[in-house]
Amino acid sequence: MANRVVCERCRRPPLVCYCAHLPALPTRTRVLLLQHPRERHVAVGTARMAHLALPNSVLRLGLDFSADPAVHEVLQEPRPAFLLFPGPNARDASELPRDQAITLVVLDGTWWQARKLLKLNPFLEDLPQVAFTPGHESQYRIRRQPAAFCVSTIEALAEVLPLLEPDGGSFERLLDPFHAMVARQEHFATEIASSRHRRREGPRPAPPSAATSDIGADLARTWDRLVCVYGEANAWPKRAPGRPEPEIVHWLAHRPATGETYETIVSPRQPLAPATPARIGIAAETLQAGASVASWQESWAAFCRPDDIIVTWGPFHMFLAMSDGLALPERMVDLRPQAPRFSKRRIRSIEEAVAALLGEAPAPAPRSATLAGALPGRGGTRLRALVDVLDVLAGGRAPTPL
Repeated sequence: MANRVVCERCRRPPLVCYCAHLPALPTRTRVLLLQHPRERHVAVGTARMAHLALPNSVLRLGLDFSADPAVHEVLQEPRPAFLLFPGPNARDASELPRDQAITLVVLDGTWWQARKLLKLNPFLEDLPQVAFTPGHESQYRIRRQPAAFCVSTIEALAEVLPLLEPDGGSFERLLDPFHAMVARQEHFATEIASSRHRRREGPRPAPPSAATSDIGADLARTWDRLVCVYGEANAWPKRAPGRPEPEIVHWLAHRPATGETYETIVSPRQPLAPATPARIGIAAETLQAGASVASWQESWAAFCRPDDIIVTWGPFHMFLAMSDGLALPERMVDLRPQAPRFSKRRIRSIEEAVAALLGEAPAPAPRSATLAGALPGRGGTRLRALVDVLDVLAGGRAPTPL
């Protein structure tokens, strides 16, 4: 049987070749794309598409890049390198200075595959991490996303590069081949009705509520659906031999419109890191006696509603929860990117946000005394701080006691 004819450039069959839509977008930012091998065989993947459109980019395929000369050549260039990954200590991409050229390392694959690449390449974990909150719903309609705040590799670059380039500007043209590919695949699914391209019918998810021109009005308008969520992880030091993957062990939520509260401790599935109990303020014995993942999923499903809007500070714990199969609503508001709106100084933590808004550190009882009740550990304090920040941004809605 003869091999299928494909375009030598994009490696797609001529009927779905997107090369005519490829722009050439020079960037000062050096982009290093590290692709998981399984992603290479995804016909509608976007890493190669982004590489072809960005002349100052390098695309490498593999699992272990420790001996890859091209990767090390890029990382040894005299410019700082950052990893685009929503880790717990990730800086918002908008905080990076624009007065110097940087290298941006991007992991291409599913969330599970990206974490695998990070674990297999300890030198990547040494890079400072940056993250962002999508300003638009993903248009990757031909491939299911695990949550509404997840986007494809090329969409992520289209949002982050304007924050890194010296003149800002739009990178919408980067998405031209992406939109062409999606439209072509949808044409096959709807007009030709090929069983290979048939997609599930049903309404599209509502777009995530991200940074808008009036975040306060948006929060006030959706107040009855907002749920503040915070999670604590069992996380080993980066350099620990055989370092286990981070995992959620404490999950808390509060619905300010009604005063409903959710809190559960999840028993570690992997060895408990020695520093975890002291760091999150919960005894090791209590953590070990926590609920199973199945029990956590069941109790959370009873609390969380499909039309809820999750309010969080950073997305890292949301990704960890998804890794355990926790069902999350389709909409999320990340308040961390809103920090520049209410303070001239840099704000990275929820504690700093409360101090900037209220002029004081988070207290066991929140500003409006609405979180009365014992919520244990650092998670309880940070959830109370998150509700305080939400309350102020929404115009002082005086949330119901927790």
